[in-house]
This record gives sequence, structure tokens and C-alpha cells, in this order.
Amino acid sequence: MTANLPAPASPVLDYLERSRSHIFLTGRAGTGKTTLTRALLERLGPSAAVLAPTGVAAMQAGGQTLHSFFRLPPRLVEPSDIRRLRHARAVRALKTLVIDEISMVRSDMMWAIDASLRLNRESAEPFGGVRMIVVGDLAQLPPVVREEEAGYLDMSYGGPFFFHPPVFRDAGFTLVELTKVFRQEDPDFLNILNAVRTGELTRDEGAVLNTRVTGRSGLEASATHVVLTPTNEAAFRINAQRLDALPGAPQLIEGKTSGQFDGRILPTDDPLILKRGARVMLLRNDPGGRWVNGSLGEVVGFADPGVMVKIGEDVHRIEPVQWDRHAYNFDASAKTLTKETVGSFTQIPLRLAWAMTIHKAQGLTLDRVYLDLPGRLFAHGQAYVALSRARTLEGMELSRPLRPSDIITDQRIFDVKSYCDPVPDGVLE
Repeated sequence: MTANLPAPASPVLDYLERSRSHIFLTGRAGTGKTTLTRALLERLGPSAAVLAPTGVAAMQAGGQTLHSFFRLPPRLVEPSDIRRLRHARAVRALKTLVIDEISMVRSDMMWAIDASLRLNRESAEPFGGVRMIVVGDLAQLPPVVREEEAGYLDMSYGGPFFFHPPVFRDAGFTLVELTKVFRQEDPDFLNILNAVRTGELTRDEGAVLNTRVTGRSGLEASATHVVLTPTNEAAFRINAQRLDALPGAPQLIEGKTSGQFDGRILPTDDPLILKRGARVMLLRNDPGGRWVNGSLGEVVGFADPGVMVKIGEDVHRIEPVQWDRHAYNFDASAKTLTKETVGSFTQIPLRLAWAMTIHKAQGLTLDRVYLDLPGRLFAHGQAYVALSRARTLEGMELSRPLRPSDIITDQRIFDVKSYCDPVPDGVLE
């Protein structure tokens, strides 16, 4: 389920809409960055585009990937990769560019965005005169940097993160940091999560977290908790074992793909294999507010079309929905930016939910979470993302004690504050 989030009307939303400054919108997990960004895009209308570094993030944001929009290769970007675009008129019509999940954007990509915008808009201004709003939490998903690429990024841009290229400082970004957390309410738990986020967990705080260690395996815990695990293989194994243990024959529900829709970014399985009694997660908000993206339920029957799911005390028919992939173009008659659907995937918006990867749990709020940690956590921010999915400390279990080596934080992420201007007084009140 999701936490209560800030109302769309707020001083910070007004500022984001009316200010002409470039913005880095950030905040801890559960502060409402996604809700605020969606409300902002509604206000900005067709003069703005939203892009993201991955296909999944772009689909969730309702936009296009950075690579496809700027026609860039899936490798280190070099100066020879910057070229005039066929949709240059769409680029010239752009007034505001919103980039979601900015923490995943590498320094070479940020440099390339600036270079491409300058070339295709024929402007020497930073980012070709486009106003930039970048959104994300540097303490969560990091950019993917291979060992052999790290030295090149350090030498060429000063580091791997999006704020390292000189254009970030030249452009002058204002830091807007949301501070009110809507997901958790216990101040002691919030302090522990913040210590994990900054890599400054004390011995006493670690001891409090480790009181949540139980003797249960991930499979045992999945009866009552959502199991989060670092790997797809572990999540698949638990879901498959739970599904196989249910009586009755499985139902296979085929999805439908049309146009340009990469099978690697499908939001759920195709085919979707379910049984009565299966625990599932809803993947779309209900327009009537009866459930949200992340709500948990139990399959109680099958309809044509749809699946009957018990959510709380009520049973609802969950029918197929369509996910779209978008591309931005230019409307010559209106002289405005347009967003077109170039591909779609239709399926029941459900996913087996006894277990999932930490990565797929990004953005979710869960009442009962079991962290299945068979080995060492292996990425910057992974422990913070996993722990911050839990609404309360009491609702969380650990498979083993967390060790100092599990809390991996790249301290360079905190340098971004020295590269940004402070937000004006009163905006965040």
C-alpha cells in the first residue's frame, strides 16, 4: 500500500511551476517526490517532457527514455555520438525537461544531454536554454558504472554522478529537498533510517534494527510478510514454491503487446500464472480509490475478463489495463510538443507478491516486510531502499543481523549540496 501524500496544491508546487531556475528536487524515501512531479507535469502541459534513464522508469513516469529521445548508445557517450536529431523541431519546442530517477543518470549522460540540447536548439546556453527539473534521491538507486569506466568518468567529468559535469554548476541549480516523510511516523525509526541513508548508523541503532532478526526462512516468512531479496532468482523461487503449494490448477492469462514495447520492461509476467489463494500486488491505482499501486490482495476467483481479488474485506474484479510507451514529436500546425503512444502492453495489473526484489519494491510502502539477506548486500543504497519500504520497525523482520559492510553509501552523493543554490525562504513551509 502507499502512504498518505501531500496535497497537489502546495507552495513548493507553485514554486516549481513558476520559478525559472533549474531545480534538483530530492528528499528521503516516502517524502512524496513522485506525487509532486506528477502534479507539476499536469500544470506544465505540452511545453514539458519527462524522460528517465530506464524503460521501466520512463513508463512509470509516462515519458520516454533518455537514450531514445536523444538517440544515444547504451554505453559510455562520446562526443561523436552527439548529432542533429530528426525530431529537432520537437527539441526546439521544449521549454521544460523533467528527468525522473536522476540518481541513475551518469555524468557522461548528463554531459550528452547538455551537448545535444545546445546543438539541436542552436543555443550556447546551458542545456540549450531549456529549464531542467531533475528528480530523485541520490541515496537510493545509483548509476551503473563498470570498474573499467570509473577512472574515465573521474578524469573526464570529476565523478560518476549527474552533478559532476561542469554544466551542472554553470547552469545554477536550486536544491529543493522535501523533508516531511509520509511513509513512517515513528521518530526513532525515522532516525535509524536516516542513519542508514547517510552511512552513519551507530552501534546502538544497529542493535535496535537487529532486534528484528527472526529464525524464520524467507519461504516461512512469506506466509505473513512480503519478502524482499536482492536477486530475481530468490524472489522467483519463493513465489513459485508458494504458488505450487496451493491446491487446484493454475490459470494462465496471456497479455497482448502491440507496437514498440520491449519485453524486458514488461510491468508483470506474460503469461501471468495465478491460482485461487495466490497473494498478489495491484500494479495500478483504481480511479475510484478502492486500491492503489502496491495494495496487496488474494485471488479468490477468475472472471472473463479479469481476476477476482479480495482486498481487505472486499472482493473486486480486476480487469486488464494497458501500459503505454511514449515518444515525443512536434506538431507543426500547433507548433507545440506532442506525446504519441508508440507501443502498448495489455494485461491484468497483478503480480505475485510473496516475494520481490528490493529494486522492484522501490517506491512501495509495506506493512509487513521480511528482508531476506543470504549474503552481503552489494550496492550503494540497497540497504536503505529495503529498510525504508517498511511502515514501522515492528512490521519488519530480518533474516540475519545487518553488518556494517551491508551499509554501503558513496559519500560523494552529499557533495551535490555544495553545487546547488538554496531554495528561497517559505517555499518548503
